[in-house]
Amino acid sequence: MSWKNKISTCFGDVDKKFAGHPSDEKAARELLDSAFKENIGWQEFLDGIESWLKDQGLSKEKIKQEMDKVKNLPNYFSAD
Repeated sequence: MSWKNKISTCFGDVDKKFAGHPSDEKAARELLDSAFKENIGWQEFLDGIESWLKDQGLSKEKIKQEMDKVKNLPNYFSAD
């Protein structure tokens, strides 16, 4: 399965919040790992997620909010 097919699993079904639940955090780690294994660069990774968010019909403000979370690497790890 391509890394892009895993993007939706990192976001809440209704609120579209990135890694807002432990299962979403796990999915975010798996997404990052898949992208890494497929030799996807950081910018392509970000562009793919942003494109998916746009396809979901989110506002520019909500996309910016969620992309800020996507770029914040601690969101890919479980709390200590």
